Amino acid sequence: MSRRTVLLINKFYHDVGPAGGVGRYLLQEEAALRERGWDVVPFAMADADARPSPWRRFFTPAHDYRRARWSAAAPAQALSLIWNREAARWLDRLLREVRPDVAHLHNVYHHLSPAILPVLARHGVPAVMTLHDLRLLCPAIHMRRDGGICERCRGGRWHQAVLGRCVKGSRAASLLAAVETAHQTLRRLYPRHVRVFLCPSRFLADKYAEWGWPADRLRHLPNFVDVEAWRPDGAPDPDRYLFFGRLSDEKGLPTLLAAHARWEAEDHDAPELRLAGAGPAAEALRRLAGELGLRRVRFLGPLDADALRAEAAAAAFTVLPSECYENGPLSLLESLAAGAPVAGTDLGGIPEHLDDGVDGVLCRPGDPGDLLRALRAARALPPSAREKARAKAVARFGREAHMDELAGILMDPGELP
Repeated sequence: MSRRTVLLINKFYHDVGPAGGVGRYLLQEEAALRERGWDVVPFAMADADARPSPWRRFFTPAHDYRRARWSAAAPAQALSLIWNREAARWLDRLLREVRPDVAHLHNVYHHLSPAILPVLARHGVPAVMTLHDLRLLCPAIHMRRDGGICERCRGGRWHQAVLGRCVKGSRAASLLAAVETAHQTLRRLYPRHVRVFLCPSRFLADKYAEWGWPADRLRHLPNFVDVEAWRPDGAPDPDRYLFFGRLSDEKGLPTLLAAHARWEAEDHDAPELRLAGAGPAAEALRRLAGELGLRRVRFLGPLDADALRAEAAAAAFTVLPSECYENGPLSLLESLAAGAPVAGTDLGGIPEHLDDGVDGVLCRPGDPGDLLRALRAARALPPSAREKARAKAVARFGREAHMDELAGILMDPGELP
């Protein structure tokens, strides 16, 4: 059989900073497909961290929408967030040079926009898309408002995002995001052009179906973890536990610090909480730790892959106190592969990945007291919990099984209705 070519599309072509877990997945997918004999062509933004590639000359110019910048170019930039003609032109040029058999899309909103979808259709390239989050439903991504879960925008009520200042606490930013969501929803841009939507959790597939997306094209495909790289390494330290990921409010980290403060106050042998990562809430969390007088909290900052794996393997357990709808968090799968049980909230896709009391402990989101109960219970799990965590990662979330299913989908994505 002749070699097949896949076009990998994501706004970032790296795993640095905001690229996060999606970036890690993308690079591992690229390597795995190449090992299986596929030719892989990336398409992304040409930002400073974009990896070298012979196709980089076709990458679209980078835009940073994280901070508002008022200038003469601001209106054009706002429009490009909704419909990026520049990205469409660069993709068209790329497709005049290479003829991929299929495109696998990841996070394309904002920076690339759905403007690329008609280009793929015009060139006859079928599209498969992984839904990593709820951004195509919620203008603010996380379905969270005023510290709790929010689904007020359901049914086309996107003005609720503006009323709640859900994006960056700004009415203007929220209005732009609401218009973006309304535009792609009312024109059915993604359902019209994407043949299969891959969902890393059953929760996510169900949520998109509840909001009116075609259930027959929402396919559950769990994320994978490299179980050879993430693995147990000696005896864990019972006096430390770990959070790793993006330091942002929706991750429930203020609740975690409050719970840990109670632990320190009530038990002289409370373990050390270690936080690895960076993000917009980093400085606020450091201040909060100081205000709470925490003695056994250590901010590690962003770690390289080897250091992070060593931290996970050495931790008695890890914690995922998210207060938003998580999908299939890579940090959870990586923890299990490293043999670390997980204390996590009973929310979104987290509970379908954990067996409560077996390889982790579930708790209510936003409740410091119940989180503390879960932290103590996770620390008290028997050594067999580590073995069961590792066994689950190998059996259910290994790379080979995931890639077998993904490659089959890319070979035959089906037809649009």
